Parts: sequence; C-alpha cells; structure tokens
Amino acid sequence: MLKHRDLEYFVTAAEIMNLRLASQNLNITQPALSKSITRLEKELNIKLFKRAGRGLELT
Repeated sequence: MLKHRDLEYFVTAAEIMNLRLASQNLNITQPALSKSITRLEKELNIKLFKRAGRGLELT
C-alpha cells in the first residue's frame, strides 16, 4: 500500500536530485530516504531514479 510519506519523500528527492541533500531537507537520515524510495519502487514495480554518481536522474 502506498504511503503518503513515501510519495512526499520521492517528490522532494526528485526536486533536489540528490539523496543526501533531500534527506537533510526532510530532516531524516539518508538511509531512511533510500529505504522509502526503494519501498515505493517495489510497490510500483518500476525504477524511479537512475543513480548517477552523487546525484539522481529521473527514469
């Protein structure tokens, strides 16, 4: 089941395009943000981001 929080975290990460900076903006740890995005990707059965070095690219 989709969680509102996971969607909020995804939107923030997509706007900032950097997990470390997005996690700081959300006041959560980077591993917690990664876990949330992974959970959302599994729920939707699609990769949402391509990890590009230290940044992200939307798929």
